[in-house]
Amino acid sequence: IPNMDKDVAISIINQFPAYAESSRKMLEQFKNVCDAALENNKDSQKDAILAYRKILDDLGGVLKKEELTPEERNRITEQMLEVADRISAKDTENKQFIDNLVKYGTQLTGALLLGAVILGVNVKGINLPKLKK
Repeated sequence: IPNMDKDVAISIINQFPAYAESSRKMLEQFKNVCDAALENNKDSQKDAILAYRKILDDLGGVLKKEELTPEERNRITEQMLEVADRISAKDTENKQFIDNLVKYGTQLTGALLLGAVILGVNVKGINLPKLKK
C-alpha cells in the first residue's frame, strides 16, 4: 500500500470495515454449516451403529442355538467379526469427516486473517491523507 497511488490506497483501507464484516459473516455461516453437518452426521452415525448392533444381537441369538454345527458357529462368528469391522470403519469414517471440517475451518480462518493482515499491517505507522467531505 505505501507504494500505491494515495487514492487507491485510501480506497483499499476504506474497504477494511466491509472486509471485516464480510469475514465475520463468512465465519458465522461456516459455523452454521458445520453445526448442521455435525448434527446430521451424528444422526447418521447413530442410525448406522444401531443397525449394526441389531445385526450383532440377531447373530448372537442364532449363535445360542444348541443344534448348530461347529461350521455354522464359525460362520456366524465370522459374520459377527465382519459387522464389528464395519462398525470400526464407520467410526474411522466419522473421525475423518470431523477432521476434514476442522481442517477446512482452519484454512478459511487463516485466509481471512491473512487478508486482514495484508490490509491492516501494511498501513500501520503511515500517515494517510484524509478524504475531504
